[in-house]
Amino acid sequence: MKRPLSGPIYILLAAFFWSLGGVLNKLIPWSGLTIAALRSLIAAITIGIVRKSFKVRWTRSTVMAGIFILLTTVLYMIANKLTSAANAIVLQYTTPLHIIVLSLVIFKQKPRKRDLMAIAGVALGIALFFADQLESGRLLGDVLALGSGMTFAGVFFANKLEGASPVDAAFLGNALGIILLPFLVIDPLFWANQGLQPWITILIMGIFQQSLGYLLFSKGIRMTSATTSSIIATLEPILNPIWVFLVIGETPSILALTGGAIVLVTVLIYNTIVTRENYKSTSD
Repeated sequence: MKRPLSGPIYILLAAFFWSLGGVLNKLIPWSGLTIAALRSLIAAITIGIVRKSFKVRWTRSTVMAGIFILLTTVLYMIANKLTSAANAIVLQYTTPLHIIVLSLVIFKQKPRKRDLMAIAGVALGIALFFADQLESGRLLGDVLALGSGMTFAGVFFANKLEGASPVDAAFLGNALGIILLPFLVIDPLFWANQGLQPWITILIMGIFQQSLGYLLFSKGIRMTSATTSSIIATLEPILNPIWVFLVIGETPSILALTGGAIVLVTVLIYNTIVTRENYKSTSD
């Protein structure tokens, strides 16, 4: 059956909104924790209004996925303040590597040849990132970004458990941002007179960049193949540093660009191979 063209368009729009996260984060003078807290709460309210419900089905899957979503947001927002936007988003896209490792540790699922090749490719890209950051002083930011890739892998695992509801998990994960509100008290930049610009930016992040991006993706994924979705979604880590360069002038180093290219190409090829294998196994 032919899939409607609107599906890929929704995915494309979602990737566009998500890609704005890096530049919007850097435009706000507050700490990463403050931004994570307010963006999450605004997104939760927006998602609740759109879905016309603020209720959550409390299952183990929903709670676990919600916690991992919150951790991913916190780690990425802090990392984006401590390292370049390119490094932060690309290192978060190392999720397939973490999924392979977690599958081995938790489910005793031995990696296949294509898994080992993916590990080698991603590891090479990561090595170039860290070789560059050892001299630039941005090592902590890269470590936290890599950690956000691991917690994002946890979101995928949790959503595979019995009773999974990705929509409920997304709402809960953002609503849990309320536990971060005490950090606003110890953020001196939040209480400084910064005018309306930070507030307008955080509203754009919560309403459009976070929640609208997710809602568009949820709608588009139902009408788009997994292979096509993974390819289109890869536009996020490509566009993200471009917006930061155009608005702020931040330029990644040659080593970081090379490492990022290796990671993105490896992840793209790996996702395509896995999706095709899964499709073939289900159609046989």
